[in-house]
Amino acid sequence: SLHPLLCEARVTKTKTEINLLRQACLITSRAHVYVMRHIKPKMTERQLEALFKGYTYYYGGARHQAYECICGSGHHGSILHYGHAGYPNDKVIGDGETVVLDMGSEYLGYATDITCSYPA
Repeated sequence: SLHPLLCEARVTKTKTEINLLRQACLITSRAHVYVMRHIKPKMTERQLEALFKGYTYYYGGARHQAYECICGSGHHGSILHYGHAGYPNDKVIGDGETVVLDMGSEYLGYATDITCSYPA
């Protein structure tokens, strides 16, 4: 069976892979900081998503996201997997509302996943 070999290949990383993972994490973490610095009340959740996606691509070269961005504010922050077609990150963010941002970029095939929470 190939299963044991594939499992082992996934946990063992070369120096190149480690560097790619570090770069992917750096892009994503910097994008989260960028969003945090630019959030303002009366923005929409999708505007936060757009800031994140724009930063990761423009500044980081990460053309794709690892998964659909979750940008929940207020009561939307408690909805598991918010941000899909049924709940499309479209709420206006209120002053002082807590936002939960679960977003990660994909860089050269390496995915990241970072979640942050803070007030608007």
